[in-house]
Amino acid sequence: MRFTAPADQDFLLTLFIESRPWLGWAEGQPDFIRNLYEMQYTAMRKGQEAVYPEHLDFIIEKTGQKLGRLIVDLGHSHWRVSELQILTEARGKGIGSDVLRSLQAAANGMLMPITLCTPMMGSYGRQVYERLGFRVMAVEPPHYHMAWLPQGHPLLATAPAA
Repeated sequence: MRFTAPADQDFLLTLFIESRPWLGWAEGQPDFIRNLYEMQYTAMRKGQEAVYPEHLDFIIEKTGQKLGRLIVDLGHSHWRVSELQILTEARGKGIGSDVLRSLQAAANGMLMPITLCTPMMGSYGRQVYERLGFRVMAVEPPHYHMAWLPQGHPLLATAPAA
């Protein structure tokens, strides 16, 4: 992983478009749809910066090829994964799982929980995250709010079952 750079903007927009196919369902000419995606991408970026002003924004690479993105906020009470996106062609190869396992290893020694949310529809996120030890902590359609608690964390004994 490496930090994002200005030269990554086209890749990040492409990744954003791939991860939100429902925006393309709007009626309109291709230029309108592209403009819709660009506006949504800009709004998402501003929202990320407002909610997580100290977030870290990474490009996920393998042998120099850009494969995805991770945005994480390393807070004082928990780490929040706000975006984990992998290119469609690179999905199913364990790349996202490897990234999360690395975060879990780092968080484990600090007894730091990791939180995230994933869509209820159109995503296999919940199944992937549950395989990695995340639990559903709340259901607020259209998302599942999930958390991973490191071994020895005091809330582990009181966390609700999935």
